[in-house]
Amino acid sequence: MSEVRNILLIGRTGNGKSALANVISGTNKFREIEDSVSETKELELEMFGYQGIKYRVIDTVGIGDTKLKSKDVLNKVAKACYEVREGLNQIFLVIGGRITEEEIETYNLLKQVIFNEDIYNYTTIVRTRFTDFEDERRCEEDKEKISQENEKLTELIRECNKLIHVDNPPVKGRSATTNKEIREVSRERLLKHLIYDCGNYHPISLDRLNERISSYLTEKVQIKKELEDLKKFQVEEQIKMEAERKRYILINSTLYRL
Repeated sequence: MSEVRNILLIGRTGNGKSALANVISGTNKFREIEDSVSETKELELEMFGYQGIKYRVIDTVGIGDTKLKSKDVLNKVAKACYEVREGLNQIFLVIGGRITEEEIETYNLLKQVIFNEDIYNYTTIVRTRFTDFEDERRCEEDKEKISQENEKLTELIRECNKLIHVDNPPVKGRSATTNKEIREVSRERLLKHLIYDCGNYHPISLDRLNERISSYLTEKVQIKKELEDLKKFQVEEQIKMEAERKRYILINSTLYRL
């Protein structure tokens, strides 16, 4: 078991993923927004403790981000996996209600490219913005409603570890105090789940991915250094050329006076 338990959040832009990261960590370190443009352009992470256990929550760029291509989103999620190279304890697939084909396909692609079939055992679907999350009957009704949308979703819910309902209302305005209490109840619900249903997932493919990402990052640093060296050389050459030009002008000026 790794010393720090890693929780990876993935989900569509606008589903309250960053808000959920704040709820879990008990902080306001993650920027929250409610429209279709993701505030999380790069991965963000935060460490926190609960009942003597250290956790690290990792927020990834949103699936379906209106300003990023699908390939870019997958690359950024892959880079997030580098942060959990010692092992992944839980994936929270964040949904705000109706789950899209795009979300299912992206999750399946991550399963094929980065993880494997075992990832189902470490994935919890988290239904956010559900005001009746403390009412088990209403939660079951919502689960049935979501499951009936398509066969792929029904299979995903069946295969995954669990579906948990929470609410993550914004902590602002007149309802700030009440909403903060709601968030705290949601947090307890999620953290209790993590304590009892949190293994350590470390597929071989993650090792290979980490090697590729490590190599990529090393190469990226090297390229950046080479570009900086080239820029420095160009500046130095420009200074030399300017000095030569001034010297030439001075010599010509001296000769002209003679």
